[in-house]
Amino acid sequence: MSVTTRRPSAPIESTLGHLDPSIRSTIGAVSDERIRMVQKDLFIEHDVSRYLNDQLDSLMFEPRHARMPCLLISGDAGMGKTAQLHRFQRRYPDSPGECGGRFRPIVIANMPPEPTRLTLQFALLEALDAPAISRNRSVDRDGVIRRMITAHGTRALVVDETQHLCHTRSRDRAVVLDSLKAISTTCQINIICAGTPAVVREFQADPQLERRFLITHLTQWTKGTGIERFLQAYERARPLRQPSNLADAEMVRAILSECGGTTHRIIQCLNAAAVVAIHEGIERITLDLLLVHRTDPRRVLAAKLAGSPKVLRPQAAAAVDRTLRVRA
Repeated sequence: MSVTTRRPSAPIESTLGHLDPSIRSTIGAVSDERIRMVQKDLFIEHDVSRYLNDQLDSLMFEPRHARMPCLLISGDAGMGKTAQLHRFQRRYPDSPGECGGRFRPIVIANMPPEPTRLTLQFALLEALDAPAISRNRSVDRDGVIRRMITAHGTRALVVDETQHLCHTRSRDRAVVLDSLKAISTTCQINIICAGTPAVVREFQADPQLERRFLITHLTQWTKGTGIERFLQAYERARPLRQPSNLADAEMVRAILSECGGTTHRIIQCLNAAAVVAIHEGIERITLDLLLVHRTDPRRVLAAKLAGSPKVLRPQAAAAVDRTLRVRA
């Protein structure tokens, strides 16, 4: 009688060591569920984001005084400025205030496409959940904005998309910037602005703004340890059963060549590769799959359809089929 011995299976730590422990438990899910996981928003902590987090947190604990420090975040479109700011807001959520009010530590508004004093007032009142007040011409809108900021206990006012200032008249631009400076001084709060590099010169043109606003630049990714750690973090967060080794020199070169160093484009490229890898059973991102979002979008679409809610799949597939037949 012969005895057959079976080698024990490798522990999960060795077979799935490329994944974060919180992701390993999802690796047994069906491909459809894992595709939906890949398509969800993902914020990756990296060296620059941690530095910026520290700057933002420091502002929140600044004692109130006459000249509050402010911050301008400059970076090309797609570098993650807006995602960083909304994550900052989530760390300091709204909460019930005194006398039935609401405590809002951080208020986020977007700079209007055509910035003037009036359009800025409308944008701030909307962000403060008081858009109806803007329709009343007899109301002192600046006074209402200041009183609401004070009543909410707001510590930081965030104004995104400030590059719109570059497309307005110089007088309107000066008035808008003076309005933000006045809010900071009167309400004793931090102003945090974000925009593309073109807006930096508008803040530097005014000596008072230049002294008050610290400028942090988010530069595009280049070859080095920073992008390697970023890609390692991405790989650890995606439920692929095989390691992709995204931080290897060859993969880094290919990713930068394909995406040009922009965070949003890198995530889009890797997400497309990941959903195809799951759908087709490849289970890792390869050099060929880095091009799939551009060279073969039908494979990406097929993977996304597989991960979409079942109730939508027949309608979506039929619509795509009709479109393809019409174009042919």
